[in-house]
Amino acid sequence: MQPWESELVEQVRALANGPISGRARHVDLVGELSRENVRQLVDLGLAGAGLPEEVGGRELSLEGYTRIAEALSQGCGSTAVALNMHVLVADSLTMGPRFPRADMVLVDIASNGALICQPGSVPLGRLDTRSVGYRFVEDGDFVVGCGVSGFASMSDAATYVKIIGTVDRGQGSESSAEPDVVVALPRTDAPGLEICGNWDGMGLRGTASHDVRLTDLRMPRSEVAILSAAEFRAANAGETAGSATRMQARFRGMFGSRGIWLGLCEAAFAFTLDYCSRRYGAMAITGDFARAFGAGGDGLRSGQAWAQIGIGRMDHWISTGRVILYDAVHRFQADELAAGESGILMNRVNYHLRRMCEEVVQTAMGVCGAHAYVKERPLERIVRDIIGCNVMGQKTDELAQSLGRAATSFPS
Repeated sequence: MQPWESELVEQVRALANGPISGRARHVDLVGELSRENVRQLVDLGLAGAGLPEEVGGRELSLEGYTRIAEALSQGCGSTAVALNMHVLVADSLTMGPRFPRADMVLVDIASNGALICQPGSVPLGRLDTRSVGYRFVEDGDFVVGCGVSGFASMSDAATYVKIIGTVDRGQGSESSAEPDVVVALPRTDAPGLEICGNWDGMGLRGTASHDVRLTDLRMPRSEVAILSAAEFRAANAGETAGSATRMQARFRGMFGSRGIWLGLCEAAFAFTLDYCSRRYGAMAITGDFARAFGAGGDGLRSGQAWAQIGIGRMDHWISTGRVILYDAVHRFQADELAAGESGILMNRVNYHLRRMCEEVVQTAMGVCGAHAYVKERPLERIVRDIIGCNVMGQKTDELAQSLGRAATSFPS
């Protein structure tokens, strides 16, 4: 990393260990994005730090951003996830399709600290993905959008929303013709756009991952991109081609989320060490009760063999996870991956870090015990946040199978 990147990582770490950590419990209890956390991160220049210099960014490296995400999540997982989703969406604008409004939004992000979100999942409470998404109709020089989609993390603090929808030209559901695709970047305060304010996750409760509803949202055709389905697929396929800088932009958000997994597990480990160094007695019975039966207190929990074994397992998973994550980061930065290698390498990283999360959650709860897993202590929040990360995307068994397919050269 360059010196300015190392300095930025330490500035984020100081915020995470100080005021952001101090607000984490409140963020979780009220289930709202911390505007103060976001403001402090924007003041550090993080909104556009990874963007190209041509739009005013600083081209923060893959390692620099991953370490920032890791450090931030140790203080507040929700804030780290919200920032990461902004970074992922902002990076996607640099990779295409490029159009005048996209360039304007990128400059606003880099120069003014504007934030962006993107709904891209089934809305809360819905079970059928086929009935959701965005549809646009053409109306002269305008396009008009309707529909709903979910998981727009950072939406409470965002200035812009990235909307991907299809053009409805009356083909009907029986038509074999592929609809054209619309990419729009309306402001969050645009008439016809509603941030639904309905996020209510079990973990990561302060990410503002609300549904976004469009009701006759009108945008000039000149401010959106309309592509054929083939052009849209080609633009997305092209995200993995080109320079090392382009490759890093493509994977920055992915590595950021894995840094978050690592940081949350490090937070659980730090709590476990501190708690066991102060928790006296192997069991939860009171001292008077134990003495009445002639039982000893068994000393500090950190001195118990079974606790030491559990802590050792946590240390193993976290330390190996860190090595695997940053080895992959360095390989991506060096641009030394052959064609097709990037996907396999990411699956290896994802599988190991998922297993790390699963093992750390179970072991932290088992070693610390029920008295540590209460609202008054941060472990309860940290565990829910780790589980919140683990339920997203591919499942652990799917990742293991994908690695097996790659090793045996079995077609996907």
